Amino acid sequence: MSRARHSDRPDRQRSVRSFLDDTDEALRLGARPGATVWPTGFDLLDTTFTGGLRSGELVLVAGTEGAGKTTFAMQMMRNAVVTGRHAVVFSFELTAASLIQRLLGLEAAAAADLVDDPIFPPADVRAFRAVLEAEDPDRRGLGSAMRGLSFGQEALMAVERWSDRLHIVEGNRMTTIAQIAATVAAVADETGEPPLVLVDYLQKIPVDGIEGTADETTRVTFVVETLKEIAMELECPVVAITAADREGLGAGHRMRTRDLRGSSALAYEADIVLILQTKENIVAREHLTYDLGAIKTYRRWVVISVEKNRFGGGQIELEVEKDFEHGRYRPQVRVVGERLIEERVFTS
Repeated sequence: MSRARHSDRPDRQRSVRSFLDDTDEALRLGARPGATVWPTGFDLLDTTFTGGLRSGELVLVAGTEGAGKTTFAMQMMRNAVVTGRHAVVFSFELTAASLIQRLLGLEAAAAADLVDDPIFPPADVRAFRAVLEAEDPDRRGLGSAMRGLSFGQEALMAVERWSDRLHIVEGNRMTTIAQIAATVAAVADETGEPPLVLVDYLQKIPVDGIEGTADETTRVTFVVETLKEIAMELECPVVAITAADREGLGAGHRMRTRDLRGSSALAYEADIVLILQTKENIVAREHLTYDLGAIKTYRRWVVISVEKNRFGGGQIELEVEKDFEHGRYRPQVRVVGERLIEERVFTS
């Protein structure tokens, strides 16, 4: 089955001279001649990527169960729209309502961060869920309901400021790779700029014509190659959450790109591969031997391993602190100071 083009932009044969002329003209007009950059909002991660994610890039986010892959990716989407950009989320795992509850919790915590010693802690995701799922016999509306939550009004106002720029699609068996491409193109046409795209998650995208007739490797290869085409043709970054092979993740094993489930094309096609793992599971034993209390501390942190970065440095280990009660990671990122476990190869 051949892949169709997903935009009206034709293939273009260009000389280097025409490219230089176009670049010169763009600079003289004050325009950006190179790739467009979407900051992730995580400071050291953006430094690693020399500014953020770029148009045309395919970014894979993988990780062990419970590491917060969706939380991390959604926070990047939120950070993009806060700066005035547009984003589209294709969620095959969570409903739009669930994602919005997380975003409200995130914004409540962000508002509280700006206050010195707040009297009450910000409402968490469970509190927002309870309000949004409760009946309102007095029919007071959303704004009134939020006033009963600590930093609830601030959270709602923050979400309302960028709500027109974030689009959420609840994925199902009709949300094929072709439909994803069409939706991204429609948002780009409507807004006048390509959006940042999130797919959660890659292995769940149905494929017309080969679904049920091919193994997972064939289907994943088709999907990942087409997502890369979408990124290049529509000039946007595509972030895709991807599953790991459970059989390759035994005790004491540190997840690597080779553990991604379904196809070697994942490693070849991706421009960036990020792997998230809870720190307690991958810190070297020497850091735990004499301080058993360290386990509790490490449990709060997730290590982000930059396994691949096609246009920059790879094999970088960063860490962020969990705040899953508020649907986020704390925005400060730091370099991992401890030694992490590594697989050892023994030869006879």
